[in-house]
Amino acid sequence: MSIEPRPHADPPTAPGHLTASAMLARYLHAQRETIMDGQVAAGHDDPDAVVAMVKAARRARSALSAHPRAVSRQSDLRRLIEELRWLGITVGEAHELRTQSARLHAAVEVLRPRYVRGPVRDRLTEYFDTRSRPAWIAARDLLSSPRYPALIEDLMAEERLLRAGVVPGIDDPDNAAVLDGLLARVRARMRAIGKARDEDATDAAVHDLRKAVRRTRHYLESVHELNPSRTAQATEGLVALQDLLGDYQDAAVAKQHLIQLTREAENAGESSFTYGLLLQREIDRTAAYAETLPSIYWRSLRGARVMADVHAIAQTS
Repeated sequence: MSIEPRPHADPPTAPGHLTASAMLARYLHAQRETIMDGQVAAGHDDPDAVVAMVKAARRARSALSAHPRAVSRQSDLRRLIEELRWLGITVGEAHELRTQSARLHAAVEVLRPRYVRGPVRDRLTEYFDTRSRPAWIAARDLLSSPRYPALIEDLMAEERLLRAGVVPGIDDPDNAAVLDGLLARVRARMRAIGKARDEDATDAAVHDLRKAVRRTRHYLESVHELNPSRTAQATEGLVALQDLLGDYQDAAVAKQHLIQLTREAENAGESSFTYGLLLQREIDRTAAYAETLPSIYWRSLRGARVMADVHAIAQTS
């Protein structure tokens, strides 16, 4: 089952109506348009063609999740957030596997020949091909299933409710309180990294920080009209931090693939030397990113903290 790329929908809220509900409705509208474009792009049988769709699903989910009062009061909203999560993960998996494949193939190519022992290139190709194709088939199946148009209908329904201003928990708290809550979440996730006891715990804690930063950034994008210049500055800082955390996550995921590749090579009686060398390089990368993180963190959050303070002053004046 499929849906038309552009079904009839109510127009976005007119400019000038600056309630949180109205701004969130406009933001969701833009993300839904991008998600629907992704169904058309999927027809090209190229996982890279749906990257924008995956990002839009994340943006919509993060912007909705930034309003905990609304989420806690409405089961339909919680279900919509989970459906957006499911969409992003399922559609994005094949692209992420292809990205990791390209990363590790490139890493092999820069090694000196004496460090490439065994059929490393062939094993990398086989490893990722056997995972990428089923993942892409699952994504295509999702987009042709009844679950996908149901998600689109749910997004449209949420937009209508937001434009009507009847979603509890969106306009009740002021924006300063929402942003303060998001920043508190970011700070708590940053402290958790310092308390991590081992490599796996550190990787998990960094990933949690990345998700908290992403939620904060997408919330700010959704309320951009409140203070365009300050929002742009705050978002720019968060993008820089998110980029660093994304690089860390790419290296952390590569480590897991290399551990599995090592097992498969050893089970086949092949040398695991090259995979161990590549693994150590990814370990070194995560260590370097972790060392850089504190300075980038404090510098990147400056704009968001200033914006929270400005909002708070505006609310009390």
